[in-house]
Amino acid sequence: MISKAYFTHFIEKHACDDRFVRMAQALGMKDAAEPMDFITALVKLQEDCGVADLKMSDYGIWPDEFPAMAQNARDTMGGLFGCDRVQLSNEDCVAIFEKSYR
Repeated sequence: MISKAYFTHFIEKHACDDRFVRMAQALGMKDAAEPMDFITALVKLQEDCGVADLKMSDYGIWPDEFPAMAQNARDTMGGLFGCDRVQLSNEDCVAIFEKSYR
């Protein structure tokens, strides 16, 4: 549900443009040349797998919970945050949730 906004965040920061191009190619977009091509390939994969229409609201998640969700992610999976190419703040996480919310 958040992957499009999550990866777009890193693409907008130009964290690893070449990797996103290569990942788009690995997803079958042989002519991929721009990092955003990965998002196009990702959305196609989600559609092909039948998960493109998943919505947080269908699972009882509401925007007022986003700050707590961001903190919970950091508290329980904090080590993973250290693996990101660009450091994510709680505010960044909330913004990703907001862009993902439907």
